Amino acid sequence: MQQNINESTSKNKDLNRVNLEDKFICADNIGPGTESKIYGNDIVCNDHYSCALAIVQGTMNLVVNGIKLKLKANDYLTVMPYTNIEILSSRCNFFAIKIEAYIMNDIYETFGLNLGVKNGCYTFYHYHLTPRQINILLHDYQQIKSDMSNPAWRYMRTDLVKNRLSAYLAHKNTITDYLKPISHYEDNDSSRLFAQFLELLDENYKSERSVQYYSDRLGVQPKSLSAATVKYTGKTASRVIDEYVTLRIKIVLYNNKHNIKEVSDMFNFASQSFFGRYFKRVAGCSPRKYISINSKKLSKQSGV
Repeated sequence: MQQNINESTSKNKDLNRVNLEDKFICADNIGPGTESKIYGNDIVCNDHYSCALAIVQGTMNLVVNGIKLKLKANDYLTVMPYTNIEILSSRCNFFAIKIEAYIMNDIYETFGLNLGVKNGCYTFYHYHLTPRQINILLHDYQQIKSDMSNPAWRYMRTDLVKNRLSAYLAHKNTITDYLKPISHYEDNDSSRLFAQFLELLDENYKSERSVQYYSDRLGVQPKSLSAATVKYTGKTASRVIDEYVTLRIKIVLYNNKHNIKEVSDMFNFASQSFFGRYFKRVAGCSPRKYISINSKKLSKQSGV
């Protein structure tokens, strides 16, 4: 069974982990009492989190959407939601942050941070930084981790962590805005089709949810489109569409500024009941249940 980065394992016991309501998760093997050995298959992320991973020293071997990567000292990886990432046996020191995607989006908007790929899915971005730049991000990370684990901040922890994250993201964006990502995608018909599909999906997710629509727009057969998505995500085009639409719905529900009927209309569902069934099928709970658990207003009231 695949495991998330926040779960303890029998092998990687020395990893430092801090978990705040499964919404913010920090993990590293930096500091006293940790070792640089990472055991394969113990850390896997293939869910609805945005993830940032930085290597301080050593080498990390991993597979991202079927592509083998070797991250070295001062490498930085940003992994978008629903991207499969599996860390293999390695020897390195690293730090990583996972944030629920709908909260990450809210941080971007609240603090005016501009990142063109902020709502992207099924993609990752690899940069090589300087030791000084890694240390800046490590300092921000350590402050985030400290606030998450400090019991004195119980009733304001979420807001503190979000403020810390905004500083982290501002520093990270300032650094990477001037860097060209290291590309790992092949320049072939399949990779171009996948990239074009994601762009088209981002433009039309509110109104179009059929594979046929996107394959027609791209001038390919539905099976060809699904072949491309399976290659780079392990999922059919239909599943990719559903997950992305649901992620965007979660962002709206989290802010809780619209009632269920308004959200249903916003995403052009035929009826509120159909909207509810669609969301529950993909997300595992009703829209109303999701709000009751994850509402931004609820977080402010409860202090979690």
